[in-house]
Amino acid sequence: MLASCGVKKQAAKDPFIGVYEITVFDVDQIGDIPLTLTLNKSNAEYTSTIEGRAEAADSEYAWEVNSTSIENDIINIEAFVASYDVYFELSIDGDEISGSLMGMYDVEGTRVNAP
Repeated sequence: MLASCGVKKQAAKDPFIGVYEITVFDVDQIGDIPLTLTLNKSNAEYTSTIEGRAEAADSEYAWEVNSTSIENDIINIEAFVASYDVYFELSIDGDEISGSLMGMYDVEGTRVNAP
């Protein structure tokens, strides 16, 4: 009998990149804000985009991401929305993402698409 064993080399999967549906909870005078966060990596640099879902998709609340970085497994995103500079601090555990917006509002979500 012949037995063969194939070894398949797998590329290291980046645990951060993907598309996440997140919600920022209990924002003053607004309530919950549903968003889609997309994290990408090109060479050694991370980039991200944020888009509103449902009522948060209004152009008045268009998100402009200024920077995205990851340090000590914490995703730091600086953005501009509705005339405000804001920032996220997020962490990922498997397909779950959580953290805060501005250190004041809880953020939770799930990865809906991985590369």
